[in-house]
Amino acid sequence: MQGVPDVNPFVYSRPVAPEDVLDREPEIRQLLSLAAGGHFVRLYAPRRFGKTSLLRKTLAEAERSRELVPVLVDLYGVLSYADVTIRIERAYAQLGGPIRRTIESILRTSGLGLSLGAPGISVKLQLEPRTDPLPALHALLDLPQRVAERSGKRVLVALDEFQDIGKVQDFDKLLRSHIQHQGESASYIFSGSEPGMMRELFDVKGRPLYGQAEPLRLGRLPEADVAAYVEERFARTKRSAAPMLDALLATAQGHPQRAMLLAHRLWDELAPRQTANEDDWQTALARTRAQVAPEFDALWRGLEANEQRALRAIALFPEAPYGARALGAVDLKKSGAHYAVRSLREKGELEEEGGRAVFVDPLFELWLRDVQGGTPSGDDAPV
Repeated sequence: MQGVPDVNPFVYSRPVAPEDVLDREPEIRQLLSLAAGGHFVRLYAPRRFGKTSLLRKTLAEAERSRELVPVLVDLYGVLSYADVTIRIERAYAQLGGPIRRTIESILRTSGLGLSLGAPGISVKLQLEPRTDPLPALHALLDLPQRVAERSGKRVLVALDEFQDIGKVQDFDKLLRSHIQHQGESASYIFSGSEPGMMRELFDVKGRPLYGQAEPLRLGRLPEADVAAYVEERFARTKRSAAPMLDALLATAQGHPQRAMLLAHRLWDELAPRQTANEDDWQTALARTRAQVAPEFDALWRGLEANEQRALRAIALFPEAPYGARALGAVDLKKSGAHYAVRSLREKGELEEEGGRAVFVDPLFELWLRDVQGGTPSGDDAPV
């Protein structure tokens, strides 16, 4: 009989299970406290900072409390009202037990073909694209209030990748028309990763959701928490990263997904009962860089020329990217640099830390520094 496979314990390519979320307990407590009080929350962070994993754990905690009905709606890539309708119906279909039966009973009375089973509105919209999704969407947006009335429990709706609703004309207006009446029955978490779009939706006067949600930013992970997480999983699988742990932490810089990617690659270099050394780390780092290089090349090619110049200035002169030496090295005027940095912050490639612009993704910064000696091919290579 073969033994159990030796499985790498570091997940980096998808959201992790609630029990594997690294730290984030203060944020979870704050989200649950605000939800219990009937508040709406705007959760924002750069891409790959673990927002979806955090939402899943928060909703799992809410379900365990038996005081909240958790609903997670994935809005990634939505382009139309039909898309939104399908995503919301699918989210409620994930529920089980008595609350699912309550929802089925409510939906049957709508007469709109809504269902948590196979023949729901999702199937109808896919088979008959000309079907008007608005009646079903209105019913689904009213569902939290009706569920609360029937069950006596507050509904916690998490709308993940919420920035993508900006592509659906006036959806924020439609949503506001429903949730403004649900203060006693539902709480909402609006989670998004594009700072510019999230600010457009919540901070611009005249927008339907202006001032409607308490902001909560998900930051970098403390090094001590990353170290404890990595060490425990190496030890559990009879390996040790201890000699190279400082190098891993310094490279990851508290970026959740990048820390897990680096740990995954280092673990792959070790056999059971082996301790990592410098060669193991350098090999793991080289393989990581090779893995992410195509991603960064594509990102680079999609940037404006002045954005490229500004990033290069920050990578080469992190302490004084607006200085004459830095700007001269990349052929960029100070006014152009400030405009480019603002744009890159809106896109989530840079953030402010200690009064200066820093890379959100530490591996992107490494890639940029790498290519200064060996310039990437193509017309869009770093200038």
